[in-house]
Amino acid sequence: MAKIADYRRKLLEELESLSEERIKALADFAGYLRQREEWESTAEVLGNEEMVEEISRSREAWSEGRREEFLSLDELKAKLDV
Repeated sequence: MAKIADYRRKLLEELESLSEERIKALADFAGYLRQREEWESTAEVLGNEEMVEEISRSREAWSEGRREEFLSLDELKAKLDV
């Protein structure tokens, strides 16, 4: 099974042989694929009732100023060991 690096290398090789017009079309298509992936991720989140409820509770807590319920970026990094 090919690895992602192999696909990237193949894509770059193919790109070298394309006309400027085709390169522009490929860039547009890549943008479309990225947007579609984002929409699919959003739909997945919105389809998960538990996650939607958690997001709603978090927004409510934030709007009410309950900042102690949230981690700072530094706290999150430490927790994730990054």
